[in-house]
Amino acid sequence: MEISKLDKSNQGEVNKINTFINKVFCENRDLKEQMDSSISAKFHKGIYSVQKDEEILVVASTHKSTWHPNCIYISLAYNLDRIDELALQSMITELMDIYDQPLFFLLDNRFYQVKELLTRNHFRMIRKTEIIHINPILPKGEIGQDEQILSVREICTNEAIMHSFVQLCKKTYTETHTDNPVANLPIESWRRAAMDGLMEEHSYVIVNGMQVTGFSLMYKYDEKVWELGWIGVDEISRINDLDKLIHKQLEDAAKNRISFIEKEVDSTCPYSLHICDSVESEVAETLYAYMK
Repeated sequence: MEISKLDKSNQGEVNKINTFINKVFCENRDLKEQMDSSISAKFHKGIYSVQKDEEILVVASTHKSTWHPNCIYISLAYNLDRIDELALQSMITELMDIYDQPLFFLLDNRFYQVKELLTRNHFRMIRKTEIIHINPILPKGEIGQDEQILSVREICTNEAIMHSFVQLCKKTYTETHTDNPVANLPIESWRRAAMDGLMEEHSYVIVNGMQVTGFSLMYKYDEKVWELGWIGVDEISRINDLDKLIHKQLEDAAKNRISFIEKEVDSTCPYSLHICDSVESEVAETLYAYMK
């Protein structure tokens, strides 16, 4: 077996790699899109292949992230129906030798062989993420009106409250991503991340004076599906306050005849885990993050 880094100036090799990726992921469009995203990433590092007798067995794309700069992100492509374990192991070993920083893999159950190999190579599963679909049905029991609950649209012109809101977004996200730490980014980057594509009229905060103590952000996926994004409270003792915010968002979704609300639920995020106990939902997909 031969392991090599792609020379992007060699168009023949580039075409060979692209043909391989298209072939092995012809029935998994989402995996093809993930690989394309890695290859086109701003901080792309390289493309590697394992070949035997000039036949490609495994391709890996590596890149870094602005938000999580302390590791190397790995995307793999291979024939999911015809696994060459030796080729996969060779690729993992090679990448561990090449990079000084930890390697990060985000895998679903289609990559069960890779998960087993990573475990054998002493990678640690740092996070499990369930993609849930929330039914826009109001939970039983009434939740009274709370004058402290405002939409983001209602606070967006108040700079003091907006600053508190963005600071809380940063605090909760940072505290729930300690295994793969967040970069030290300016507060304006956090504001852009929170507000990009935000449905301001369907995203809510709890305000106490000029301080935001809780938030739940909603985004539009398409005409029939919304996506619940960052959620959190300033103190874990107030976690039940999230129920009030979610209740309003379920009301909004029902009024707009939304089919379901999608939410990523990380095992490291107590706020997302709390939501699972508060709504009617089903698991659509499960992802596993491994790092070493």
